[in-house]
Amino acid sequence: MLPPALLAPADPDGVPVLLALLEALEGQWLELAADADRVLDDAFPDSAADWALPYLAQVLGLPPDAGRAEIGSATALRRRRGTPAAIEDFATVVTGWQARVTEGWQTTIWAQQLRHPIRRTASLSLRRREHLMAGTGLDPARRSLTPGGPHHPAAVTATVFPWQVRRFELSEACPLPDGRFAVHPLGLPAPLYLRPDAVVVGGDADDERPPGSPPALRPPRAAGDLPLRATWRLIEALAPDEVGYGPVWQLGPGHPLTAGAADDPALLAITVDGDPVPWTDIGLTSLPSGGGPTPTADQVLVDLARGVLLPGANRTGPLRVMAYRPTPGRIGALASDAEGDDRAGTVIVVDPALGPHAPGQTVVTTLADAVTAALALPGSRTAPAGHPDVEIRLATSDRLAAPPPLTATPALTRWRIVAPTGLTPVVTGTWEVRAPGLHLDLAGMFLEGDLAIGADMASVTLTGVTTNPAAGRTVTVEPGAWTLRLRAVNCHLGPIRADLSAFPIDLADCVVDGAGATLSPCGAPPPAPAPVPAVAATDRFPPQLRTNGCTFAGLVAVDTITASDCLFLDGVRAVVTSAGGLRFCHLGDADDAQAHPSPFCCLTGPLPALASTGAESAGYYAPVLTAPTGRGADPALSGASDGGEIGAYHHARRGPLALRLAQRLPEMTPLTVHPHLDIIGSEE
Repeated sequence: MLPPALLAPADPDGVPVLLALLEALEGQWLELAADADRVLDDAFPDSAADWALPYLAQVLGLPPDAGRAEIGSATALRRRRGTPAAIEDFATVVTGWQARVTEGWQTTIWAQQLRHPIRRTASLSLRRREHLMAGTGLDPARRSLTPGGPHHPAAVTATVFPWQVRRFELSEACPLPDGRFAVHPLGLPAPLYLRPDAVVVGGDADDERPPGSPPALRPPRAAGDLPLRATWRLIEALAPDEVGYGPVWQLGPGHPLTAGAADDPALLAITVDGDPVPWTDIGLTSLPSGGGPTPTADQVLVDLARGVLLPGANRTGPLRVMAYRPTPGRIGALASDAEGDDRAGTVIVVDPALGPHAPGQTVVTTLADAVTAALALPGSRTAPAGHPDVEIRLATSDRLAAPPPLTATPALTRWRIVAPTGLTPVVTGTWEVRAPGLHLDLAGMFLEGDLAIGADMASVTLTGVTTNPAAGRTVTVEPGAWTLRLRAVNCHLGPIRADLSAFPIDLADCVVDGAGATLSPCGAPPPAPAPVPAVAATDRFPPQLRTNGCTFAGLVAVDTITASDCLFLDGVRAVVTSAGGLRFCHLGDADDAQAHPSPFCCLTGPLPALASTGAESAGYYAPVLTAPTGRGADPALSGASDGGEIGAYHHARRGPLALRLAQRLPEMTPLTVHPHLDIIGSEE
């Protein structure tokens, strides 16, 4: 029944007409099938497109800005028993943060108002070790004559933790003087944290029960379920009967912090020369510089507050630690989400253990060998557009010596050196890259030394890189680099030194620290070093700068500047004030309006409260996030372009999330209950 033209023989080198017709029909059928699939996907919050989420929220009676997790958990949240547990789950789905809820009637011992009788005695249970929590955020009792605010008997307070806890995957410990080792790869003070349990939103189908029976009542989350700092008081309060006291504390097998598998410990796991150290050989104590107890031959002492280890005489060999640290944003090597690119032209794996890897990959043990192998590749190998010609993949968390200065002209000019997510290698020593015409990407690693960039490089891109500002480490561009493109995203860097060139330095979501302050978890803080400019010239003329969502500690001295949503702690000085602009920035209380371009919607005056959050324990500056209310928030939390936080945490959206939660807490509380929001700093 087909027309004769469709049955006529086709040219041997061409496509038969009938086949071309069927291919066209197939394409239309596939489009219809995909459209039907999209309609079905848009009916469920976990697979719906972003445009469909407000419509699903409207069906469930939620506000239009409800997120995907809130829409998916709406039914479960509203069928919960118990206000505290329901608010905890609500805070988690709205913000993505861990939360703990306390009720005012449980934290007030005696109230003067007769309409709010409190049936509690003015005592604490020593058996339950309630006295150990006095004065902390987990305090089970508060004395109040005229209770108000979050301690009012009719109040409920949601305490949220606006950070995530990331894990060092058996990172090689950094050697310190006196035979000690630091948990932090750069040798910085790094208090240890507890591993938080996975958040499970309870609901009507969370367990098997007869139809019609209500769900089980879940109490508020305990201390061991939260991303808390591992303090001595908390360790004792979790299981006082499982602690052996003395100059060195020994945790028993029943203590919650000794639980967990070797690859997922509750507190930490230690290996020496590849052999795991059992908890029977781990002691908790204080290890200040030049002091502290002496371990036995097979013992490893751990200072929880400083993040310091001291092995015994029989514990020799590489010491690796699996521990936890907070990351308030996606800044730095620990929070990096970089992954290897399997479409790269050539993959060279750096693995000191020489483990098994995919076929076709070159495996070496040192970074210097990887650079040598990359230079030896012929120039005929090409990768698809947008993918590197050479990828050096750091499949380790060990300390790697920086390669010799790279000065040769490579045949393949697009390189990427990356540490995949979860791995935290440290490149020690000064790293000099001066290869003419080389495009170099560095991602997901710690740099212990300086990074020196040559004048003939084509481009350098840093993504999720952490340097050591406390040791004065810098990123320096050689004078005369007129055509270099330098870009950094989600990095924590020391001072940047570069001269004027054809292209501006591009920074986004970074901390550039010229102050070099270190976290002091124990004792008096050391004297602050003299601050140096965060951005300045290497030789004569300062560079151009384009930045978005960054925090600068130290003077920013540039030729021209275009900045938005940035926090300048020590001011801005621009040579050219008629070009560029400052938008939605905080310029400090010593701002000189004549030294930079005209600002637009910028804040001046006293700076917000500043502190080192300890996420990388080296001058990680940002405004301390205070609890907002439904009527507004601190200007530093609402002055950004989208009403968020100004500075390096701008795109983490901590400010808008906290404000949105504060405004919506009444939705999950009865009319007679007064909801409050409390936000915890990461080192409290």
